[in-house]
Amino acid sequence: MKSVLEALPADFPLIERPYAAMAGTMGITGGQLIGKLALLKEKGIIRRVAAMAAHRAVSYEGNAMVVWNVPAERIEEVGTIMAGFSEVSHCYERGTSGYWPYSLYTMVHGKTREACAGVIDLMASRSGIRDYRVLFSKREFKKTSFSVGT
Repeated sequence: MKSVLEALPADFPLIERPYAAMAGTMGITGGQLIGKLALLKEKGIIRRVAAMAAHRAVSYEGNAMVVWNVPAERIEEVGTIMAGFSEVSHCYERGTSGYWPYSLYTMVHGKTREACAGVIDLMASRSGIRDYRVLFSKREFKKTSFSVGT
């Protein structure tokens, strides 16, 4: 199965039968590739195969990393709440260190900074977490998807 992941191209082909084209380079059929990807999803190895939009190119100017100071005993509960927002593309826990108490990180996207701020306020309200910092993106230097084959 790892070989299937390694053979998937970083750029999904924008053609009528993309799975057939990708599968052809692997020596299998499009149906077989779809079956292998379904099995990888079923086993929890992958979550999905999805397109990534360049958010600025589709008029999403708001983009903020929000760091949350979440008590350890609430991390699962709060992480689930935060991950439930459709405007959140990433939600993950990280360790804390010294002066940095923020253990939960979310990436929030919106058409404007104000739209992001509204979502962040709602996230704080639903979770009850009031200690957080908002870091809006200023400039993007690199953005790529993770690839097993590189």
